[in-house]
Amino acid sequence: MTLAAALSVRHVVVPEAPEPPNATWSNCLVVGNEVVISGVTANPATDAQGNILSTHAQATRIIEKIQAMLVAAGGSLDNIYKLVIYVTDINDKGVVSEVRQAWFKSPFPCSTLVEVKGFAFPNLTIEIDAFARLDVFMSQATRN
Repeated sequence: MTLAAALSVRHVVVPEAPEPPNATWSNCLVVGNEVVISGVTANPATDAQGNILSTHAQATRIIEKIQAMLVAAGGSLDNIYKLVIYVTDINDKGVVSEVRQAWFKSPFPCSTLVEVKGFAFPNLTIEIDAFARLDVFMSQATRN
């Protein structure tokens, strides 16, 4: 493969989802038209008084961070075609569904929901990976 045939890669950084100075990962990469967003959390998952945020509040904060990265990448939530959602309590699936319905419309992005033992920080109850394409618009999807 020649350099001319290589896809462009852009590292997107936004203040809403800062990367730690010594991070060994990227929160958001744009590879050609593909936007890959690493597992996003609500960290810090506390309110102004130090109370741990509910899973609903954490999920909302996560979608806001994802939206900020997509906008900076030149897109929107409408470009998301796949979500992978990790929760520490599978009983939160109803809460996750509520948040998805608040932010996305039919046809919804494909989605996987998985229960995990824990996350890097103990206050976290949910983490979301997002996959989008800048040339895909879910609102224009057809159904057969």
